Amino acid sequence: MWKRNTPNPVQQFKGHDLVVTALDINKDNTMLCSGSRDNTVKLWDVESGTSLTENNIHRNLVTDVKFIPESNLIVQTGEDKEVRLFDTRTLSVVHSFQRKQYIQTCCDVSPDGVYCLTCSNGFGGNGCEATLWDLRSRSIVHEYKGHTEAIDSCVFLPYHGTNLIATSSRDFSVKIWDRDSKACVCECVISGSGPLTSILCYGEPCILVSSFNLGIQHLRFSLQNQTLTKEGSF
Repeated sequence: MWKRNTPNPVQQFKGHDLVVTALDINKDNTMLCSGSRDNTVKLWDVESGTSLTENNIHRNLVTDVKFIPESNLIVQTGEDKEVRLFDTRTLSVVHSFQRKQYIQTCCDVSPDGVYCLTCSNGFGGNGCEATLWDLRSRSIVHEYKGHTEAIDSCVFLPYHGTNLIATSSRDFSVKIWDRDSKACVCECVISGSGPLTSILCYGEPCILVSSFNLGIQHLRFSLQNQTLTKEGSF
């Protein structure tokens, strides 16, 4: 764990046996959740760096974890195609959603804690979809189809008065979707980027997406014009 403008790490969390593939921190910054290819999900005390509890599930190669706001739950995706809910108090599995056909590569949770978004591996347009889950009824709401290769990252966009989501894919494209109608609002294809691996939003118009070949791409979204344009790179 790092602090801005500080050259050395302020905390280390040691305990996984294989590569760490997922991290998330809770709202009040007291608890860290991590997932690994060692089949383990762990909870950590942020201040002390000590492991609070863990859950090891056979063949559960973790791809992503997210705390669910206003609850005692964590959502986790994995290479076993499962989407699971864990109770943060015990780290026991309290629900497993309907298994998808392809590996679930990533997840995000809406700010109100009502919806979860997960994304699928795939090839040549098979799989390659994002799935919206209702965390109350614990059922599928929508699937968003249009990418032609695996989706590696997704995010709920915090634009006031809108219900939008964004996905980035190994097909070199970022797509913005209307959450409720499933329509693709706009997209940006970044030629030469290679697979796009991670996406985040800061402020209302700005999106950052990381790539294999071209570093971090800075995109600007116009809701009025329904366009997503490349602004620069890092």
